[in-house]
Amino acid sequence: MRTKLFAISVVLIAVALYANHANTVVAQTTAPCTVGHTSPSTGFWTWPANSIVNIYVRDPDFSEDYAAAVRIAVQNWDAAAAESGSNVHFIFHGLTLATKTGQGDLTITRGETYDRKRHLAFLEAHSLQSNRLIDYALVIVDVRVKNPEVLTNIMAHELGHSLGLMDCYQCSRKTTAMSLLKTGTEPNGIEGPTPCDKSAVLAAYRELALHLPSTAVTLDKPSGQ
Repeated sequence: MRTKLFAISVVLIAVALYANHANTVVAQTTAPCTVGHTSPSTGFWTWPANSIVNIYVRDPDFSEDYAAAVRIAVQNWDAAAAESGSNVHFIFHGLTLATKTGQGDLTITRGETYDRKRHLAFLEAHSLQSNRLIDYALVIVDVRVKNPEVLTNIMAHELGHSLGLMDCYQCSRKTTAMSLLKTGTEPNGIEGPTPCDKSAVLAAYRELALHLPSTAVTLDKPSGQ
């Protein structure tokens, strides 16, 4: 995780590293949720509770088949909004020619992110008031990611970051979307939040409510940008 301070916003960059092959569509676990073993820790910046987040995929960085892959992860996280305690809903808007920076916008783009630590993507979260709450964000996916199934896994991971979940490098496979992919070509089968991810988000938003009880907002429409 890296941070950059800008004049009017704080950018929190969470690196997406991935390993652990899995074979299920949305991974399930029967083991207890133990932080560091089957569940990620929390503390990342988050979308405000009760938000609507508008998700766009930038064209020509991605084609329709990649957009369809993103939609899978978006819909799976959206379906967990109430159960996870965030009540953050993700609305998929498909391809766009513009990078969206309106309140509640998240744009997925391409870039050079792969380095010696195998960073396949990162979340660039902007908070205009530097209060741990995300105003808008980008997910930058490395140009080496050519498999739409891997893109689904990456988005399941990055959306978890945006709800307060940290990487869990040592977590058992199939227990969390926040574990690691071995390569940028081999999907891990995790296409959305696991039961332990939902429990972790619930804990993250309970903690957020204690520290920022009056900051939840509701965004009811996409920006006009």
